[in-house]
Amino acid sequence: MDPKYFEPIPDGLPKAEAAARLKRQRHAEWGVAVCRLGGTLPDHKLIAELQRYINGEITIAQVAGVVDPPMAAAVQAIVTRERLSKAA
Repeated sequence: MDPKYFEPIPDGLPKAEAAARLKRQRHAEWGVAVCRLGGTLPDHKLIAELQRYINGEITIAQVAGVVDPPMAAAVQAIVTRERLSKAA
């Protein structure tokens, strides 16, 4: 995964917050990878909304409400991964 898609996690965050951001970033990276595997490059709007998700500003459900249909596969992959990680 190209780490240039998302901002680095800031230094100095409390451990729990840094871990939560890293988990959300990995979910977002997974969605971008699924998008790319499907032959669609992620658009800037999706990346911007995923960065807000990583930052904890919005939920993935909120991201799903604003992305265009070609990016829906990426968001669905993230929703599934997030749901499965909570079940584990």
